[in-house]
Amino acid sequence: MTFAKPEIKKDDNFDAMQRLMCSVHGCPNRWSVHMEGEKPKCSKHQWEKQDYKAPDLKEVLKNSNPVKHWQDDGEVF
Repeated sequence: MTFAKPEIKKDDNFDAMQRLMCSVHGCPNRWSVHMEGEKPKCSKHQWEKQDYKAPDLKEVLKNSNPVKHWQDDGEVF
C-alpha cells in the first residue's frame, strides 16, 4: 500500500472535462440541468423539447388588481 499520489494521465483530464459537458452530441456548453432519469444537459437542450410558453405579461397585468404598498396607509406628513 502506498500513499503516493497517482500520476494524472492526459486521458483522465479529458474525461474530467467531458463529464462537465452537455450530453447532446456536438454541444459545446457545460451542463446546467440534471433531471432524474435523464442525462445532464445545458438549459437550452433540456427545455427546448417541452412546449412551455410563458404567459403574455400584458394580459396578466391587464386582468390583475393593483397591490397596495405597505407605505400607502393614507397618512400625509
